[in-house]
Amino acid sequence: MLQVRAGARTRLTEPVHGFRTWTLAGTRDAADVRLLPIADTGRPWPAREPLHAECTKRRHHRVPALDCTCGIHATAEVDLLRRTRDPAVLGTVAVWGRIAEHAHGLRAEFGYPQRLSLVCQLCFWQNGVERSIACEVVIRHRNGRMVPLCIPHLELCERYGYPVPLILDAGIVERSLLDAYAVDVLRFAVASRPEEAR
Repeated sequence: MLQVRAGARTRLTEPVHGFRTWTLAGTRDAADVRLLPIADTGRPWPAREPLHAECTKRRHHRVPALDCTCGIHATAEVDLLRRTRDPAVLGTVAVWGRIAEHAHGLRAEFGYPQRLSLVCQLCFWQNGVERSIACEVVIRHRNGRMVPLCIPHLELCERYGYPVPLILDAGIVERSLLDAYAVDVLRFAVASRPEEAR
């Protein structure tokens, strides 16, 4: 791999892989499902073509800049992603082009998802990916946002009045997502449901 370093900035000719999370949006029948950035303009990641990062602060500089937060973010440590807001999908991403390294990972000029998996955001926040319970349902809100959940957390949401306008099968949503981006599923060990552990 050819690598040219300038301070903390690197230009790579081969992709680097890291982890990241996304939110999720889709149609009522889950036929069209798209990845959305956690913190950005809300435009979906393009399917079947690389994402070219832009500065969301509308600054006129090459992306990623060392004195900005722009670029496609990725990390080598999955556990750092537990802090992200509203994670619905966990995945690996290939990034390339200009790379800016930082304490928790990197920011890149180009990227595309490699492997994806729905995550129950409540399990992920509380327990991390290794001890999360498999997603079985996806709540679809009227604005198209989708929230994958395990059954125990769905029951908790219903008990405390969280809006549940439409419930979809997580397997169908995940298959639609994988097909849209032409990628494989990210496999990780998931905990059994509490009643199955007895």
